[in-house]
Amino acid sequence: MWVHCVAALLLALSGVSAAQSRSDSSAWTQAHSAAVGYVGIPLLEPVSILLEPNECKRIVITNISSLTAFVVAEVYTHAQNVTVSLSKSFPADASYRSSSAGVVLMLTPASFYIRAGNEVVSAVLLALSYTAPDPVPGACNTEFALENDANLHLTYNKYETAIMFAPANLGSVRQLPPPACDVRTDVHTRWRLTYDIYQYFLPENDLTMESLSKGMNKMSSVQEIERNGIKITTINSFRQTIIYGNSYIGTGVIYNVIVRDPHWKTSASYVPVSTYACSLSSEGNLCKNSDRNFIYIQVLCTVLGVYGLTLCLIGHRIFEAEFLFFGFLIFGFISFVLATRFSALNFVHRLTITVIAGLLGGVVVTLIRCIFGIPVPCVAFVAIVLGFLVAAIVFFTPLANFDIFRNDVNFWIIFSSVMLLVPTVLILLPRTLNIITCALVGSYAVIIAVGVYIYTSLTYIILNVMKRALHSDFAMVESYAPFQRKDFILTSIWAMLFIGGITFQFILERNRLPFPPCLYDKWKRSRNTTYGECTPLLRPPEI
Repeated sequence: MWVHCVAALLLALSGVSAAQSRSDSSAWTQAHSAAVGYVGIPLLEPVSILLEPNECKRIVITNISSLTAFVVAEVYTHAQNVTVSLSKSFPADASYRSSSAGVVLMLTPASFYIRAGNEVVSAVLLALSYTAPDPVPGACNTEFALENDANLHLTYNKYETAIMFAPANLGSVRQLPPPACDVRTDVHTRWRLTYDIYQYFLPENDLTMESLSKGMNKMSSVQEIERNGIKITTINSFRQTIIYGNSYIGTGVIYNVIVRDPHWKTSASYVPVSTYACSLSSEGNLCKNSDRNFIYIQVLCTVLGVYGLTLCLIGHRIFEAEFLFFGFLIFGFISFVLATRFSALNFVHRLTITVIAGLLGGVVVTLIRCIFGIPVPCVAFVAIVLGFLVAAIVFFTPLANFDIFRNDVNFWIIFSSVMLLVPTVLILLPRTLNIITCALVGSYAVIIAVGVYIYTSLTYIILNVMKRALHSDFAMVESYAPFQRKDFILTSIWAMLFIGGITFQFILERNRLPFPPCLYDKWKRSRNTTYGECTPLLRPPEI
């Protein structure tokens, strides 16, 4: 309560002291800004600076009100790292290096230092002020270098992105000692604080500094984060301060955390951090295309897309070719998962095994259809692919983020149930089931083929399931796909292909047998007929 009273008293006196503070700060800044190495940064105004290789600058925050208890200063660049510190000597135990870095200034003094690496760096700086009742981001840090660390520490791999941050502390009046972090855990300590984690997606395949700057501005202050960000989850102070997000390679994602004090109804934001889930060059090259193996993926997906378009339109007519395609998908998927999880082979070798196993599986399924000639069991088999795609679509939604599905057993049981439910319901209408399977899976293969040339989140319908199958830790990921204009357009095209494929195949198959005859049976009948007509000498003589 005394904190609140002191803040109210300072507010009553701010008419004179705030003006005097602004005047003094402005005069100090004007006197020193001409000196080399000093940059004045007004509150709430983004400022761009250019740093030469290994250049160091002192950043001074201006226009600070007497009500301000602390300032969170943010620095971000496009691809290069910069180092920030409260000390000009940049000690290793009190500095932080990243492309998105920040410091908490307790206003004694209201300045910090920034240093570039071995190349020219263009950086943007922003300072946000907070009052005494506001929580202090990262002020109960015990893991990272800075004493008060408001940074989000981000790591990523091809499966997931991990964001770690230091716990916050309760606010205090300026220049007074902060409350103890871990003496007690009651509601009058920092353990009452909660953390809301937000993310914001940059435009797909837009890797420019201009796009990043706009996004970072939208994810800096509490008001902007609430207006523009997607809330991933909320955690309390008794949970580990780490969150996992999906890795969308080539798409920029900005993360930030809002810490809230439910007692004072106040909040503060951490320093936003961005990632493209890949190494981005200073020129902004598309990092996805830098993968040498990407050409193999393009070739395979293009072939599957063309084949899928054919099946979408006339799949029921070319029955044996359909089984070759679906056998390839089933056995290829299984072999890729097994080769990845239980071998140390490189990607090219695993892809080769996938293609060979898929082709062999497709040939076996086709031969089974030709030898036995019974269509319904074969249709039920290939319809598993339809069920798999439907289940993947269901878990592409936020449903996958429910706590019950953090357990792999629960996830795969529900996933398998949905996968088997679809063919089970439609098995009484085998021709309809087969046409729907060809149209939906074939049209999605087209979207996959487009997705390797034009980035789309629709490819993650299948990729998320593959990640879950290949990487056990993916169960902890909070996955929200960046569904943007391009994805809406491709979804509309997918829907039109699906509906058009079903309509065209039903029109094509009207007044015909439910299933086309097996080519092998037709060949045997033709051969027997021809054999009987051309070998009269072998017939028994007439009496």
